[in-house]
Formats: sequence, C-alpha cells, structure tokens
Amino acid sequence: MTKKFITSSIVAGLVTSLAVVALAVSFAAAETSYLGQVVKIEGSDTLYYIASDGKRYVYPNENIYRSWFNDFTEVVTISQEDLAQYPLAGNILYRPGVILVKIQTDPKVYAVSKGGILRWIKTEKLAKKLYGESWAILIDDLAASFFTNYSVGQDINDDGDYDADEEISDIDTFEENRGLKLGHYKRANTIKCRAVPAEPARPKEGKKRATPAISARLCKLSQAGDATAPVISGIGATAATSTATISWVTDEPASSKVKYAKESLSATTTIQVVTDSTLILNHSLDLTALTPSTTYYFIIESRDVAGNKATSTEQMFVTGSAADTTAPVISGISVDAATSTATIHWTTNEAANSKVTYDDESLSTSTTILSVFNSSLVTSHFLNLLSLTPSTTYYFMVGSADASSNAATSSEQTFITDSE
Repeated sequence: MTKKFITSSIVAGLVTSLAVVALAVSFAAAETSYLGQVVKIEGSDTLYYIASDGKRYVYPNENIYRSWFNDFTEVVTISQEDLAQYPLAGNILYRPGVILVKIQTDPKVYAVSKGGILRWIKTEKLAKKLYGESWAILIDDLAASFFTNYSVGQDINDDGDYDADEEISDIDTFEENRGLKLGHYKRANTIKCRAVPAEPARPKEGKKRATPAISARLCKLSQAGDATAPVISGIGATAATSTATISWVTDEPASSKVKYAKESLSATTTIQVVTDSTLILNHSLDLTALTPSTTYYFIIESRDVAGNKATSTEQMFVTGSAADTTAPVISGISVDAATSTATIHWTTNEAANSKVTYDDESLSTSTTILSVFNSSLVTSHFLNLLSLTPSTTYYFMVGSADASSNAATSSEQTFITDSE
C-alpha cells in the first residue's frame, strides 16, 4: 500500500496555525472514540495519531510514519466531523534508535534520541559501529521546515555514548516519546517497526509455536533496501477427515497465508483464506470445516517485513473418509425351503457380512439357538441351513455388519420345511 503525504511545508503550516485555533475550542468527545489509533479522512492521505490527551498529531511524511509502523493496515478512515473533535496539537517525531537523519541544509548525520533530540555521529567508522555496514541506507533527509521540531543534543564521540537498542526499548510508543500519560491507550500489540519481542508458544490459545524476536534495525533495513522475496520450501500438508495442517519454511521472517478451494484456484472464485501476520521462519496454518474424501487445492503466500511476497505453486491434498456410523439396511428377505434344508436370501444397501440365527421355536424363548455365518462383505446374501426337520416351522433372523462393524438385524421371520 502506497501513501502520499502532503508536502512538509504545508503540514508545518497546518500544525502551527491550526493548533492555535484548535486549542481555543473546547474538546467534545466524538461518538466513537479513536484514542490510540492512526486515522485519516476519506480522500486525504494525511495520517494522524489520536493520543490519550484527546488531541491529534500529524505524521509529516511517510518516512516518519514508517519509523513507527511497518505498513498501513491499522489506519482507520473516519469522517471529517469525527476528526474535527480532536484538536491538532503537533507533529509526530521519528522513533528514537530506528533510523538516522540528515538535515537538508546540513551534511551531518544524526542519531535520534528520546523527545526529538538529534545527536551528531562524528565519523563514518562510528556510524558503522552503531548501525552496521549498511548504516547509510538508514539515513532520511529531514526537511529544513521540520528542524524546529527537534533539538540538537550532545555529539556521539564513541560507541559508548549511544545505544540504539536502548533507545528503541525505552520508547515503545509515540506517546512515550511525546511525554504524554498513556493511561489505558498504550498499544503494546501494534505491529510497529520496532524490536518485536520473542513470544512463547501458547497451545491453549491457539499459538502453536514461539515467535522469534526481530530487531528494529533489521525491520528498517528491510524496508529500505530489501527487494528480495522470501524463499518458500518444505511444503507439507497433513490431512484428516475435516481438517488439514499446511506447513512450510521461509529463509527469512515472513507472514503466513494459505488460499484453498475444492477446485484449482485458477478456475474458481470460491476461495477461502487463512492468514497469520506474525513474521516467522517455520509456518503452520490449520484449515477447518473441510469436506471428507475431497481433493483440495492450495497456494501458499509469505511476505517479509519489506512487503516482498513469495507465492508457491499450486499444491493439493485429499481429506480422509468420514467415519461410518450407519448400519446396513436389510431388505428382500426370502426363503427357499426343502425337506431338510433351506436357503435364506436377502440384500443390503452396502457391502456387509451374512449371519442367520434360527431354531424350531421362537428365538425370544429358545435356549438352543443355531447360527450360520459368512464373513465375506457382499450386498446379495444367502446362507444354507442344513439338517432341518421335515414339516416343521422354523424361526429365524438375518443379520449383517459392514466394514465399520455397524450391525443390522431383521425382525423374526418363519418358514416351514416340506413334508417327506
């Protein structure tokens, strides 16, 4: 997502003039509170932060915004009326420790400290010690019109005079940098261009694996100089009856997304998506509510902190068969009786085994019940009864069980053998 910011001179003028007017107007709370959020109005690319003091602060340009945030996913569009409820109070400054700045009219390179204090890094060798070999990528040109927002502090003469990691960890939010009282509006979980702490796995909360820490400088360096997408490898799919787990690995921290459907994704618009924005190396996403015995097609996407996207080729998996809990349906029972034998016939609506229990008195009272059995799974059944007594009424029931051991039994039936 690309944002265009209004020119620095216009913003500076707005901050100076509108702040005076806004502070003269009594603050009236909007119907919807936007405290602690980044907002904009429809048709404008200017971004504001609504602070816990009930005022709004402007991001003068995209570089300053990106020293606090990785992307624009948290920006909320509000009405002009709602925005007007929050008096304009000032400009937002660069996040301390993340990047370096240079005033357009001054060749010196400065590190940023808490509260907008700029500290001159006196040598290139020192800059490399503090920010690494790629330190020059981290330099932003600060417009002269914004110089008055900052003050110049003590020079940095050696690497013991300044610790970028400490600066980053000390200032977690814009409000801390502004010296405001955070109250309940500290946005600790906001995705920011900062040192993202490692998080342990919490299986009970659905977080299967730990998240590694990502340094703020790596974040900013990636934004500034990374044009290479992650490399996806080790794709795996473990499918059950109605769920599947898709796993893969990237060669750099990246987000996780799986798009899937019952048809090839290039041939359907019925595509489902699961995502996780956490930047990790080892990825795993669960797909749920799947149809048993079905082929699914899926594509993996991962984006690094710079927004470079990697996409896999289309993959596929097949879900398992649903557990069978339905017994066969018995029908078409018939008997071919002779003098001393009989053949019992029946059908089932699915393959099942065959059993007949029988006796010359009702099976509900008999204590000498006989049976014949065939374990073959068939739908057309017949069993022969032998050594029967002529001119005798026999009572019997047929039974069949399918491959999942679901069993069905008929009601009691009768037949009479022929006389001799």
